[in-house]
This record gives sequence, structure tokens and C-alpha cells, in this order.
Amino acid sequence: MVSYISEIWLDNRSCEVHREYFSEEYVIPASTLKSLWAIVLLNGLGENYRIPTIFAIKKDTLFIRFNGDPTLRFSTLDSILTDKMSHINSKRVKVVISFPKWGERYGYGWAWEDIDRGYITPITPISINYGKVSEDTTLSIYIGNVREETFTDSAVYIPRNDYRYRDPLKFVEHIVKKVANDVGKGVRIAISEGDMPDLSGFEADTIYSPTLVDMLRPTLYYSINFMADMLVAHYSKGLSNAGDMFKGFMEKLGIDGDAYIFDGSGLSRYNLIRARDAAFMMCAGSKGLSEYALNIFPSPGEGTLRMRLRELGERVHAKTGTLFGVSALLGFYRGCNEEYVFGIFVQNYPLTKKAREEIDNLVRTYGGILDCGRVEAK
Repeated sequence: MVSYISEIWLDNRSCEVHREYFSEEYVIPASTLKSLWAIVLLNGLGENYRIPTIFAIKKDTLFIRFNGDPTLRFSTLDSILTDKMSHINSKRVKVVISFPKWGERYGYGWAWEDIDRGYITPITPISINYGKVSEDTTLSIYIGNVREETFTDSAVYIPRNDYRYRDPLKFVEHIVKKVANDVGKGVRIAISEGDMPDLSGFEADTIYSPTLVDMLRPTLYYSINFMADMLVAHYSKGLSNAGDMFKGFMEKLGIDGDAYIFDGSGLSRYNLIRARDAAFMMCAGSKGLSEYALNIFPSPGEGTLRMRLRELGERVHAKTGTLFGVSALLGFYRGCNEEYVFGIFVQNYPLTKKAREEIDNLVRTYGGILDCGRVEAK
């Protein structure tokens, strides 16, 4: 395959093209897809949106509704269950674990080929504890020796080789049984996958995730694949619906080109979008969003940009993207006179370090030129 660079610079106010090069080409966005989904989510849900987890009691029944809060911890669940079960007078408790049906647990065409070895956390409405499984003696979770592996910029905990974190529900069931034993009650567990049931007559409490903007900020700063996929799955009601939701947002912005999107993280090599469309989505989709919301994008010296473009400082707010043979940068450039949205995508080039250097040089060169209006719009 022939290597090439797709580049696009738009005026951030008008979203008109200032400079472009192979911008009509379809590119694999890699993790820059996270930034596009951030725009979709902020528009669709609002920056203060929180994901609810519901606990409800009625006589001898304890109902738990998971909705895909990726920040809910095992320890939090343990604490709440202890409190709720202590308020049930019956010696035997029926626990109903409820969650929406999401379908596929993994993104189609993910670049990691380690599903069978447990290297990827399944994306389900109850994938709690940030998708991490580690030995926890306080909760009596013993899974053998745990070692940590790092993929890109996010860490995942991997148990011994013969263990698979194939079903987070098993950990929830384990905690439920442990709590029941601790408070001296018997327990029977029922599983309910589907729509939210009627809770008439129940005494309900709800706990919430952090705000959407507070979840997106670390997701983009450190390129956390699990968080991105969980948030997109929550919004789309499963990763299998993500492509339709993404395309629907493009249509609202008046983009008539196609995009082929299969996840929220950018791990899939089947993800494809035109470079021009990606930049236009960033530009048009960010209109109306607050400055606070847009600060979810890191600047040089922060997150995945910590060692890049440091001399530009706050002029750049952007998301990196890397897969084997793919390197990209998509975001905002704040010049002395104007502001721009830019996207630079290197495709089919296996030397990642050199590709990043090429991208950074383009940002320095063309950003500086457009900065002071020394080039007429093309």
C-alpha cells in the first residue's frame, strides 16, 4: 500500500476550508475518533449529563439497575449493597440485577487480537471498576497473580493467563453473595436484561456517574479506550448501533459523505471517514458548546501530547491517534488572528515516531502561516 498524508485546515468560525491536501481521502481515524464522539456526546447528552445506577427496595426484594456507568467501583457497590440489605427485615433477600440489552460485547474489527486471552474488557452495561480487575482481599476476590500491561496510553489489568474477564456479571454476583453473607442473610439472584421495569411501590435511590465532561476529559487526555467505548455504548444502546448514531449526527450537520464507524475508541481498523468530514464535524459540532466543555482536549505538555509541540502551548488543543501504520492529530489551533480546526492523518506508514514528527512539523509550519493570514485561502 502507498503511504499518504491527508491534511485539512478550516476556519473555526465559518468552517470554510483554508488549506487542504488529499482531504477527500478516507482515513482510519484511530483514537482521533474519540474526539469526534466527544462532540457527538456533548451535543446529544449535554456536558452535565450523568449516568444513573438505581437501587430500590420493596419488602424482601432488592433491585439494582446498571446503565453503563464505567466509573462505578466494586467498593462502592459493596458499600451500597451492605447498607440496603441491612434495611431489609427478611432473612432471605431476592436480588434482581437489571441492565439494558446492548448486544455485542466487543467492537467489530478491533485492532487488539487478544479477546481470547482476556486482554480486552467486554463492553457491557455492568462493566464496572473502570474495566479493571485486580486482586481485592477486602471483597474476597482472588484471581491469582495479576500483572499490568499497557496498550497505547491506557492501562488494563490482566489476570493469570488461564483467566478471562468474560462476564463482569460474575463479579457483581460475587459481591452480592458476599454482602448477604456478611449481614447474615440468604440470597437468591435473578437477572433481568431489557427495558427498565416499573418500580411502583419500591423505595428507590439513584447514584450518578461524574458529569459527561468530567468523564470525557481523562478519556481524551489519556486515550482511555474502555471509557470511550462504554460512553458510546451507553449513548447508542450498544456498540452495534454506534455507526448509525454517528451517521445520524453527520446528517444533522449537513455532511453528505459516508462514514463507517464500528466503535467509540478508534481501535477498529474498519473505521473510515473522510479527512474533510472529520474536521467539519469538529468545527460545526463544537458550535454552541461552552469553553469549559471544549477544554476536554489536551494541549502540548498534557496527556498524550505531553512530549509534543511544547513550544505551542495553549495554541493547540487536540487528540492524537495511533495504530500500526496510522498516526493522526485532530483538534483546534488558536492563532494570533484567527482560530482553526485541523486534521492531519498519516496512513499506511509503519514508522510511528517519524509519522508523528511529520505531523508536528506540518502543525508548526502551516499553523504559523495561517496564523497571521499570509496565505490566501485555497
